[in-house]
Amino acid sequence: MILRALFWIGLVALLMPREPDLGLGRPAAPADSLVSGVSAALKQPKSCDGAETACFAALGLLDRLKLSGLHGLAQVKADIEDAERARTARGG
Repeated sequence: MILRALFWIGLVALLMPREPDLGLGRPAAPADSLVSGVSAALKQPKSCDGAETACFAALGLLDRLKLSGLHGLAQVKADIEDAERARTARGG
C-alpha cells in the first residue's frame, strides 16, 4: 500500500507541469520588492521623461495594491481568531 502510494506520488510529481519562468521573480516574492524597484526607477533622471504623472500614478497604484493585500490578510487573520474564540467559548 505504501509502495503504491509512493509510486503514484512520484508519477504525479514527474508528470506535473512546471511553472514557466516569466521573469517576474518567485511567486512568493513580497510586493515590497516591486514597489522598491519602481521607486528606484523613478529616482533615475531619465526613467520618466515626459510621463512623470503616469509614473507617479503607477507607484500609487502599486502602493494601494500592497495595502489592500495586507488588509485582506489582516481580515482573514481576524476571522480565524474570532472563530477560535467562539470555539473555545462553546467548550470545544
